[in-house]
Amino acid sequence: TMMELWSQKLAELGRDAKVGHIETVLDQHLGSAVPDVQTVKSLFSDLGKSKRAGQVAKLLGCLRERALEPNAYLACAAITACRSSCEWGTALDILQNMVAYHVELNTITYSAGVSACEKGGQWVAA
Repeated sequence: TMMELWSQKLAELGRDAKVGHIETVLDQHLGSAVPDVQTVKSLFSDLGKSKRAGQVAKLLGCLRERALEPNAYLACAAITACRSSCEWGTALDILQNMVAYHVELNTITYSAGVSACEKGGQWVAA
């Protein structure tokens, strides 16, 4: 599937992949197409389980530039991936970016952020 291919290509880039490298993977496999939200959500989940939440944040930015506007659903999926990776700081960065993008967040999204901080032992940040 497309998600498995992306996941494999992103894994080859490593955890600290630069945004330009992620954009190259998207260009090679998407062209100018915009991926569907469910595929992106699945990819975020896979990246989180693989402890690559840093790629989630970068990928979310790249997809935004490709006209896939972030929403509360994608934000929650991205933050949950950060929780899986124990990357509470990245989860908070995503929340801040969503506010800057004027995404209307909901209780579930904020709860995911609190949960990411809780898992990272960051009660003050939560």
